[in-house]
Amino acid sequence: MAVFAVVGDLRRLRLNAPWKAEARGGRLPFVHDAWRLCCAPDACVRRLPWDRTMALGSTAEAGPAWLRDFFPGYFALVMGTGIVAVAARLLHYEALSWPLFAIALAAYPVLWAILLARLALFPQAVMADFASHERGPTFLTIVAANGVLGSQFGAFHMLAGLLPLLFWSSVALWAALVYGFLSAVTVRIAKPDLEHGLNGAWLLLVVATESLSLLSSLLAERSGVAPPLVFASLAFYLLGSMLYVLLSALIFFRWIFRPMHPAEMGAPWWINMGAVAIATLAGAQLMALTGTDAASAPLLRFVPPFTVLLWVTSTFWIPLLVILFVWKEMQRGPHGYDPGLWSAVFPLGMYAAATHEYARVAHLPFLEPISQALFWAALFAWVLTFIGMCVRLLHPRRPSPG
Repeated sequence: MAVFAVVGDLRRLRLNAPWKAEARGGRLPFVHDAWRLCCAPDACVRRLPWDRTMALGSTAEAGPAWLRDFFPGYFALVMGTGIVAVAARLLHYEALSWPLFAIALAAYPVLWAILLARLALFPQAVMADFASHERGPTFLTIVAANGVLGSQFGAFHMLAGLLPLLFWSSVALWAALVYGFLSAVTVRIAKPDLEHGLNGAWLLLVVATESLSLLSSLLAERSGVAPPLVFASLAFYLLGSMLYVLLSALIFFRWIFRPMHPAEMGAPWWINMGAVAIATLAGAQLMALTGTDAASAPLLRFVPPFTVLLWVTSTFWIPLLVILFVWKEMQRGPHGYDPGLWSAVFPLGMYAAATHEYARVAHLPFLEPISQALFWAALFAWVLTFIGMCVRLLHPRRPSPG
């Protein structure tokens, strides 16, 4: 994938230079090549000429437009629905948990079928998305959906025999997607600035990595706490946490020191909270492992205090996100359904499930009301998003003429 992305970039650089960029001062400076455009400190590019629209403009691929433009992060539907189902199950809302479980389970193969059809009919569109700073990270929702699916199997005590297949396929997907995407965006010649290239979807790197920790812990629990699986779970838990440190520093800088318009405050920014919430759940599952061998026990001793740090970090984000999204809605006004809204459902459901599990294994019952409150917020967000999706499916937008 990285090789195709680089070849596409070089072709577009040859065919479309020179370009113009809109400067903040109001003048239009001439830009001789992509390197100068990317590095110019006074360039504020509103619509980058090397984004996916240019890649799609020259393709001769034929097929339905909805499939060509299908959002690659739609596996967040499985993530959001599945984790709300898990939270409902953990909190003993059985009448709510089973329908949600069924919807997530049904959506998973449908989304795989759409992805494979898109790969077959529109490979260039898929490659353009994969090499995009904006859309590329959303492919990691596939790995995260696998992790949530495994958590559902564990919570509902069903299909546990599929966990080994789910784990190893997720490891392979994680390696292909993470290293493929990071290689593609690293070797590109033309790159967007921080404001246009960084969004909350980048934290799916954390979410996908922590999903592997969840699957490792579930397998370890069912195989008698096998030391290699315990070590793998701990390793992915720590790697995801380190990736969060790296990315959150960039995100904090982008939020505080770069302009933020209401339209840029998209739902994926909720993953700021969701990424640490899933790390909290991974830590809680590690704490719940009993009967660890003598070699693993010392490694797990620091997990409880570190999980406190993760939980309080995820909690820190919630008031700030609420304030900023209220500001966004007041400034922007009503707007319709967007598939990225599932990126807001998932963090709320994950926080509810993670808080419940952490309170249980750490014997902190006073945290339970927080879990209950966030569960109902997550369910409310799920209902609104699901209704919006159904309305969009029944009344799709018509493409504008020309």
